[in-house]
Amino acid sequence: MKIFRLLAASLLVAVCTGFSSCGDDELEREPVINFDPNGSDLEKKYSQYIDDYENMTCKRFEDKGDTIEFTGITSKGYLMINLFQYATKTKVFEWVDNVKIDTIYQIYKGYGEYEEVRVKSIGLSNGKYHLKSNKDFVTLLDFFGETSSFTRILFVNGGNSKMSDIMPVGAWHINTFIPNWYNNEYSFIHDCCYTLAGDTVYTIKYGKYDDDNINMYERRIATNGYGSFQYRFEQVSAEEAVGTGLDIDNFHGSYQLRVARINYRTAQNMWGEQRYINLPFDYEAKAKLSYSITDKSSDTWKYKANITYYDGTKKEVTLNVNIENGAVQGEDDYNSLLIIGKWKMTIGDAVATHVTYKNDGTFEYTSTEDSSYKEVGKYKIDGNKLYEMYNDEKEWIINDILLLNSMTLSVQELEADGVTPTGLKYSYQRVK
Repeated sequence: MKIFRLLAASLLVAVCTGFSSCGDDELEREPVINFDPNGSDLEKKYSQYIDDYENMTCKRFEDKGDTIEFTGITSKGYLMINLFQYATKTKVFEWVDNVKIDTIYQIYKGYGEYEEVRVKSIGLSNGKYHLKSNKDFVTLLDFFGETSSFTRILFVNGGNSKMSDIMPVGAWHINTFIPNWYNNEYSFIHDCCYTLAGDTVYTIKYGKYDDDNINMYERRIATNGYGSFQYRFEQVSAEEAVGTGLDIDNFHGSYQLRVARINYRTAQNMWGEQRYINLPFDYEAKAKLSYSITDKSSDTWKYKANITYYDGTKKEVTLNVNIENGAVQGEDDYNSLLIIGKWKMTIGDAVATHVTYKNDGTFEYTSTEDSSYKEVGKYKIDGNKLYEMYNDEKEWIINDILLLNSMTLSVQELEADGVTPTGLKYSYQRVK
């Protein structure tokens, strides 16, 4: 029973943590102290897979279950990476650099102080590598010293290798690793956009609550720092992306498609704000809502939104968004269809208690408290704005449409500049 426990413990350490060893004269042949003091497990495993393993230094292997990763420095001073399929011992990846690698580093510890780190072993960072081929790949490498460790990025492009500077945080704190950032030409790792050859394109500065995560960063930029709406972003260049998401308002019973364009390098919302596009679907708590981008071949993207109700009824709507300026083509039509009908005021200070918007572009305000009261005029909708002009007036009254669906209409009156709120808000409930 005791032997079984010792064997189980040894296997658990081997699978979960890996093994390493370094015996280079450059490191003064310091004894191996991590994992197995005698290095027997490490040497045994290397002897089964790697030729000339006795003359290698800074060796490390990781057992991933179906794959075994071997890394180390060859007798000639070159970094080696080999991967084998565990079941068949078949080599599935092999790479040896043609540039010698350093094993002694000066690591900045802050406050003007440095620490000399002599590398004991080198390994692939867990889950942070993209081995497309031995001519083209990107991986994070962990360098382990006696008490300290650090991480660098290895870029191999067209067979040429380049190593990044030491990363400001360790691999376990790097939450962003995107090998193909845009068009198979760029990658994004931690806070930096690189070419696939390893050249820096630009860096970003994460906010306090971004958690070093590009997803949190882009959502903050899209919402101008307000909220963390779940956008799904698609790159349009190495610096910019368009984000889209569905907003289901269960409280008001409405559906919207949100769209925003951001610039990662400058941390800007390129349209100045998010686009809120009202969807002309009747609300149902059990309904399933989805969207897709059906055409991105030009600056005008075509979106299709779909809804499936509990009884199986399906509806869809198509709209176009100009990704250069955020203009929504077709939104006017949706809002114009939704607003037609009679509405009862629920919030607001006005003589009128009801308003009717007709399909001929005219409106009529009436009051149940004063049967003689009636005011008429014309209206139009432009994007997310409602314009009204009374028959005896010559100026448009401009309102922001805050909410418009099959049952609710909420507007905010604006000054003549069409931007500044007057402070007056009105809400209506559909009567018919």
